[in-house]
Amino acid sequence: MMSAKKKNISGVSEDVSASIKKDLSSKVIDTSRLFYDRKLAISISESEDLEYLGFSIEHLQDAMVEFARHSLIQGAQLIYGGDLRKDGFTLILSDLSYQYRDKNEYKKEYVFNYSSYPIYLNFKPTDELELKKNRVKLVKVAPPKNIKKISESYFPPVTLEQKTEWADSLTKMRIEMNESSDARIFLGGRCSGYSGSMPGLLEEALISIKSNKPTFLIGAYGGVTAEIIKAIQGKDFERLSEVYQKKNDDYAKFFDHYKKVNYTELVNSLKHFGIKSLSKNNGLTEDENMILFETKNISEMIFYVMKGLKKALK
Repeated sequence: MMSAKKKNISGVSEDVSASIKKDLSSKVIDTSRLFYDRKLAISISESEDLEYLGFSIEHLQDAMVEFARHSLIQGAQLIYGGDLRKDGFTLILSDLSYQYRDKNEYKKEYVFNYSSYPIYLNFKPTDELELKKNRVKLVKVAPPKNIKKISESYFPPVTLEQKTEWADSLTKMRIEMNESSDARIFLGGRCSGYSGSMPGLLEEALISIKSNKPTFLIGAYGGVTAEIIKAIQGKDFERLSEVYQKKNDDYAKFFDHYKKVNYTELVNSLKHFGIKSLSKNNGLTEDENMILFETKNISEMIFYVMKGLKKALK
C-alpha cells in the first residue's frame, strides 16, 4: 500500500505545495519587476474566527509577510492603514520595507502607512523617525471638513460626538487610501470591536469594489472577509447585518445616533456585484477566485493573487 502524501499545516500535500512554489518561481517571481511602482493595498486584521479555524495571529502575520515580501520583490509599493501597536502589522511592514530596500533607490519609499485623525496625534516623534528610516511614508489624512473644532491632542472614541468624528475620519482615510492604490488584497478582519461606522475591512472592500479596483478576497482566516465572500456568492450570512451588529449595546447607541449605515443596502450591493464582476476586475476566473475563497495554503494564495495582478495591472 502506498503511503499517504504528507500534508503541511495548511492541509495541502507536499507535492502540490512544491508545484505551486515552482510555478511561483518560474512564472511569477522573476527579475522583470512585474509591479514596479504599482501600489498594492493590503487590508488585514485579526479575525475572531482564527482559533475556531485552527489558526493563530501568527498564521495571519505569516500570510502578511509573504504577500508583502513577494510584492516588494516585484517592485510594488505597499499601502496599509494602521496604528503602531507593538507587534502590529504596521511594524511588520516597516521591518520588511527596510530588509527589501533597494540601495540603488535610496530615496524611494516602499510602504505608505495611512493614519486618520486623531490617531496620528498619538504617534511619538521617535515612531515617525523609525518609519522614515525604514522607507515608510506616514500619510496623515486631514480631518473631514465637517469637523469644526480640530483637536491638537489625541482623544479616544468615548462620547457619541467623538465616535462620530472617528468614524468620519476613518471613512475619509479609507477613501484616500483606495484612490492611491492600484489593487486591494483582503484577509481576516474583525466583525465587532471596531472604531468606525462599520467593520473596517467591510468599508474598505465596499469602497474598493465600488471603484472597480482589482480586489482579492482570501477567506481562510474567516472574519469580515469570509462574510463578504458569502454575500458575493449569494449565500446565507449573519454578521453583516444590523441585528448582529447591534448586539453590542455601545455600537447600537452609536448606530442610532450616526444614521449613515444601512447594512441591507450594503450587503445587497455585494450580492449584486457578485463573483462574475469580481473576476472581471481582478484578472482571475471564477474558479480561481473560488480557490482564493477557500485555500488555506499561503503559497497557493500568493500564486493566484500574483497571477490576477499580472493580468489586471498589465
